[in-house]
Amino acid sequence: MAIKLAYGKKQAGHGKKKGAGLLTVGCQLVDIFSGQEDLKTKLIRAVGDPNERFSEDALRMMRAVRIASELGFLIEEKTFVAIKNNATLINKIAKERVKEELFKLLASPNPYDGILLLRNSGLLTEILPEFDKCFGVEQKSPGRHHIYDVGTHCLMSLKFCKSSDPLTRFATLIHDIGKPQTFKKLESGVITFYNHEVIGSRIANNIADRLRFSKKEKDKLFILSRFHQFTVNEFQTDNALRRFVRNVGVDNLDDMLALRIADRLGSGSRETSWRLDDFRNRLELVQKQPFSVQDLKVDGNDVMGILGIKPGPRVGEALNKLFEEVENKKVANKREELLNKIKSLKN
Repeated sequence: MAIKLAYGKKQAGHGKKKGAGLLTVGCQLVDIFSGQEDLKTKLIRAVGDPNERFSEDALRMMRAVRIASELGFLIEEKTFVAIKNNATLINKIAKERVKEELFKLLASPNPYDGILLLRNSGLLTEILPEFDKCFGVEQKSPGRHHIYDVGTHCLMSLKFCKSSDPLTRFATLIHDIGKPQTFKKLESGVITFYNHEVIGSRIANNIADRLRFSKKEKDKLFILSRFHQFTVNEFQTDNALRRFVRNVGVDNLDDMLALRIADRLGSGSRETSWRLDDFRNRLELVQKQPFSVQDLKVDGNDVMGILGIKPGPRVGEALNKLFEEVENKKVANKREELLNKIKSLKN
């Protein structure tokens, strides 16, 4: 490649102008590794001996998988065989780098393809051995909606996940990771996984620690794993819905619902149901209601002023009493009504 540039002062009429003048550009591309041909045929190929390249930096194996899934390319046969033969080398890479590359893959347009490639290459077994155990664990049983084994169901759920957040996609991928440990098949043929979300959230915590998640990421992963089995029915009280919101957190509600929808689609079910739609509508309504003492239209100063007391336990007891009455809809969360209620506590 030959490029000629001229920098400096350039005469422009009667004045002088500083700048760069591009005189000539002559390009001759030297492609000693036939990269252009691989681009045309959509192939990912290691330069030289793939075994040497991966022994130099094993993260290149994950990178090859990610780029292939991002671009819709194939991995060249010798390169892919080398990845399979050297998969265990990924354990020598700093976990922070592995997590970063995994999240880049999950943030790509085709995370399902990427995870499938990781599994077929043997890398997934090294990175997420807990998840690899989900494959082959049957779920299909009388009266149940599942049509896939646990691992395939999780992969399909990831495929249908509408959230673009890589952490939510990761939570979707491993949401049933507690099922292999809780599998039971009854004499009737019915398969159960009681408390799999409890076991799964503990496993999720272990994975988060191993892959060096931040505390914020770990907390969110735990919440999405622990509460993904939330109940949806028309008999739930507002108090039950408020407890759900408190457990999950307002900031995580959209991602939790995205996980539930992906879970449904990954099971072969419809995207939603009238119960789920009703649940979502009611969630919006209860979020407008007070969730804690801090949401009341009165505070400790009002309590102390009306009751003539000093700071202490009685102030908190009075506020908790008020909140309980508001939560049970015995009094509205309006300042005048609450002030009158405080006055009644004198008696």
